[in-house]
Amino acid sequence: MLHSQIYTLNKTLYMTGILRRCCDSKRECMTYLVMLLWIGLGVLGFFFDTNYTHLAAYFLSLTGFIMSYMFGESYRQSKDSSIFMSGKTSKREAIMYLTIAMWTAIGVYGVIETKDLMALSAYFAALTPFVGAYVIADSVKSEGGSTGDIQQLNS
Repeated sequence: MLHSQIYTLNKTLYMTGILRRCCDSKRECMTYLVMLLWIGLGVLGFFFDTNYTHLAAYFLSLTGFIMSYMFGESYRQSKDSSIFMSGKTSKREAIMYLTIAMWTAIGVYGVIETKDLMALSAYFAALTPFVGAYVIADSVKSEGGSTGDIQQLNS
């Protein structure tokens, strides 16, 4: 019994260490997550005889979101903790993970029910400019919320 508790504790600490190391960098954490989704949907697509060209287009519909977040975190890193760690989460990160969760749920449904992945790709691609612009604008504005940097960029 004590041995199993020690094993469980060691396993928990090991997984916590991996999560902490992964989530020290929010960009790295998101990259790993998207890669896991790419692999997972690819495997799921294999079992449901999915057209991989359409699945690739569906992944491209997520790329704009991820690209805007990566730019934002590179331009101005948020001081908030990762969504996977305790503490306050940044608005940019929260909206990105909400979008990724919706994208994943609809994508899994689309693969399992053999829906038109090209239409789903267009659906998410149409949302990219709106969410991407929000994330980039939130990154460019100064910490205090003033738009001084943006006004300077526009002049």
